[in-house]
Amino acid sequence: MDGSQVSNPTPAQQLAQALMLEQVAFIKQQLLNTHHNQYLKNFIQHLYSQADQIQLKDVILLEQLQQVVQKYAFDLNLGPELLEFIGVVAQKVHQYAVNSTVSIHDLCSDQVFEDWIYKIFELEQVRHYLKDNLQHNPKAQLVSLQLANQILESNTPWLDHLRKLSLKQHGIGAKLVSFVQDQQQNIELKLEQQLAQALLKQLGQIITLSNAELTEISLELWSDIKNKTLAEVSSQIQALDLEDFFVLVYETWRTLRQIPFMQSLIQSVVEAFYDYFGAYSLQSLLLAVGIEENDLYEETDRFVPHVLKALDQRELLDGILTTLIQPFYSALNTEQLIESFLQNRK
Repeated sequence: MDGSQVSNPTPAQQLAQALMLEQVAFIKQQLLNTHHNQYLKNFIQHLYSQADQIQLKDVILLEQLQQVVQKYAFDLNLGPELLEFIGVVAQKVHQYAVNSTVSIHDLCSDQVFEDWIYKIFELEQVRHYLKDNLQHNPKAQLVSLQLANQILESNTPWLDHLRKLSLKQHGIGAKLVSFVQDQQQNIELKLEQQLAQALLKQLGQIITLSNAELTEISLELWSDIKNKTLAEVSSQIQALDLEDFFVLVYETWRTLRQIPFMQSLIQSVVEAFYDYFGAYSLQSLLLAVGIEENDLYEETDRFVPHVLKALDQRELLDGILTTLIQPFYSALNTEQLIESFLQNRK
C-alpha cells in the first residue's frame, strides 16, 4: 500500500496490506521451490490444456502478425555492438575450423550429396535457360573474351617479344616488323573471338549434358574433395574474409528487405501461414513444431528457477511480485469489500 495516501490506515487498509504481503511471500515461496516446482508445473499444465480450446486466429490478427514482420524483418537494424560481435564470432568460427579434424564427408554424407545433385539436375529447363542466356548475354561474351585473351597470352610467351618489339628505324626491316605485328594482332584477335565463342559453347554443352553424365562428373569431383578436412579448406580463408562474408550477407539482406517485391513476397508467406494455421489450436501449433507438454516442463525447469534465484539474490523478486499484486489491494473496491466483510463479522 502507498503510505502517502493516508497517515492512519483504516482496519480494512491494514488487512489489505497484510494480505498483500502474505500473498507475495506465498507466491515467492512457491516460485523458489526449485526441487519440486509444482506451482509452475500446475500453471503450465493448466495453460497447455486450455490451449487446446483457443485457435490462433482468436488471439492474433493477421494485421498484427504482419506488423510484427514489418518491424523485425524490414525495419529493425543491428546495433554496433552486435555488428562487432559478428567479427568476434567470425574469428571464433575460423579458429575452430582450422583446428578441426572433421572432414567434409562428416558434414555431408554421400546420400545427402547425391540427393541434392539429383534434384538440381532435374531442373533441366533452368539449365537450358542458362545455356541460352550465356550464348546471347553481352556480359558473358565480354568475360569469355577476356578469359580467351588471358589464355592466349599465358600460352604464347614466345610471341611476347614480338608484341613488344619496337624499331625506331624507318627502313625495310622496321616496316616488315610493323607489318608482322599488325597481322599478328589481327590473327590473335580472331583467335580470341573464336576461343571465346568456343568457351561459351563448351560451357553451354556442359550445362546441358544428360543427367547421368552430370551426375557422374559431380560424384567424381565429390570423391576427390569429401575426405578433405575443415582445417584444409579453412586454411585457405582468412578470419577477416569470413567476417567480411558475414557482414556482406547482413548488408545484402538489409538491401533486399527494402525492395517492395521482397516485402510483398514475405508478407504473402505470412498471410499463407495465417490462412493455413489460423483455425489450428495453440496446442496443435505446438505439436506441429514438435513441442509437447513435457518439453514445456523441461524448458521451464531449465531456465526459470535460475532466473528466479538470481532475482531473489538481488532483492528484486519481492518488488516484481508486489508490483503485480498491489493494484488489487490498493483498489477502492477491494477496500470496500474488506470493510463490508469486517462489518458483517461484528
